[in-house]
Amino acid sequence: HADTNPSGMRLRAISPLRSVLSFAISSSAIGLRCSATLRASAPTVLNKIDAIRSPPLDKREFRHITLANGLRALIVTDSEADRAAAALVVRAGHFSDPEEMPGLAHFTEHMMFLGTAVDPEEGAFKAFLQKHGGSSNAFTGMETTGFHFSVAPDHLPSALDRFAAFFTCPLLRESSCSREMNAVDSEYQRNLQDDQRRLFQLLKSTSSNEHPFRKFSTGNLETLSSVPAPHESVRSFYESNYHTGAM
Repeated sequence: HADTNPSGMRLRAISPLRSVLSFAISSSAIGLRCSATLRASAPTVLNKIDAIRSPPLDKREFRHITLANGLRALIVTDSEADRAAAALVVRAGHFSDPEEMPGLAHFTEHMMFLGTAVDPEEGAFKAFLQKHGGSSNAFTGMETTGFHFSVAPDHLPSALDRFAAFFTCPLLRESSCSREMNAVDSEYQRNLQDDQRRLFQLLKSTSSNEHPFRKFSTGNLETLSSVPAPHESVRSFYESNYHTGAM
């Protein structure tokens, strides 16, 4: 996981529709390397909803769009906010873990941060955000995995390009696997001291063996190294689940 977002700051989007469409262009060929051709072609908006109901005291503007590639986006504009932000959710969480490799969805989430064709150096996206007053993080749930970031508004378009590369051209290098498995294991060891997590795992152990709720979600060094080539499992999970129809 990257750093958590600082609290107490409102978020806004600059030229939100243009920025989201720019992100969608890069996301329209999940599994392919980034290219100038992708950035140059405009995605087709199949559906746009401008009249979204909101509470009377909420002065923000809301729009929803659906693109031809299946990507759906909610665009929020807040003229009083002092940071911009974006998030993407993939419909695949630890319920999708294969039986032979518990924790694969969570491990894949970690690996997505370790370099792309746009930013090959590990930690480059984090460094870019920190330089421009932002931060990022991610989570793996039961049925979804989410990624999000915030940044100074003027740098939102560039941040979106870098963020989109997570999903179009992650490197998922074999050389990163061993180190990141240890990072996941450290997270698991830390969670062992958390009573709430221990109770949750106890609850999971009482569920039916036929239901995915019983699965071990975090993963550790033992479960993630239980297959001969973990990096190939990560690549396969990414190619099967990280596509615009599930975002």
